[in-house]
Amino acid sequence: PESPAILAAWLHHARPDLVHFHFIEPYSAYVAAAKLVGARTLVHDHVVLAPARSLARALVRKARSLALNWMVDRRVAVSEFAARAVAEGHGVSAARVLVVENSVSLARFDSGDGRRVRAELGLGDMPLVVSVARLDEEKGGATLLRAMALVDQPAHLAMVGEGAQEASWRTLAGNLGLQGRVHFLGLRNDVDEILAAASVVVVPSEWEEAFGLATIEAMAASRPVIVTRSGAMPHIVGDAGMVVPRRDPRSLAQAIAKVLSDRVFAQRLAAAGRARVESLYSMDLYVERMLEAYRPFLPGADGTRISRFKRLRTA
Repeated sequence: PESPAILAAWLHHARPDLVHFHFIEPYSAYVAAAKLVGARTLVHDHVVLAPARSLARALVRKARSLALNWMVDRRVAVSEFAARAVAEGHGVSAARVLVVENSVSLARFDSGDGRRVRAELGLGDMPLVVSVARLDEEKGGATLLRAMALVDQPAHLAMVGEGAQEASWRTLAGNLGLQGRVHFLGLRNDVDEILAAASVVVVPSEWEEAFGLATIEAMAASRPVIVTRSGAMPHIVGDAGMVVPRRDPRSLAQAIAKVLSDRVFAQRLAAAGRARVESLYSMDLYVERMLEAYRPFLPGADGTRISRFKRLRTA
């Protein structure tokens, strides 16, 4: 809704038992609207906020956190890392933060072979490094470009996404001698096909990632993955991916070269990544965890209504 008043009017009519909010940190008035009609409230934290840049902003954030803590019945975080950040940064009791890690539809990544994308880019059998992220500084695209310039193989790079750094990174790619080898693809609705075309997927984030959906999508697509030591990323890949320091082009280049030159190693990473997603990040598991978050706040202590919802959701 465009305003808390509009939400309040709708809630007054609908009278929900529970309202689930996403990305709500600056908007505590919306949570207040839900409390005014007697609804229980759940706030889903998807990001880790950067430190406030001034005392004034820190004080405003603290005030908002206090207001939210008073009004919110349950916080949900997308990773253990994000849960710790919520508890420490917002003064929330750890007992009120439930971790529900993100999920991916496995079937979406089962059928692509990448041939159409490879033909589009004119690659043939050339190695393809893929990055799916906003083209913003904190996503590490500049580090990835510098790493590509150090890789002693004729690999291409496809960068999927848009952002403020695109023009700067195009210039950097030219200055690094990567002309014709870097493809800025913009926003795409065929990411599954692009991942299927990849030899390796790199997620070179330079800020504290609360989760990293692009990472589990690449793992679901059975692609070897390289991530940086950023927030929740090392936990997400576990032993099924390579982890390198942030802002370190040389280490990243060495990891890329290892995957591209050692097919057995690459296949082992790809298989381990897919298995890890199946066991930890499936949609069914996500539904189970969200039901656990909802259950204490909905009528029917025996879970009757919850069970019916589950059948509808997974049918």
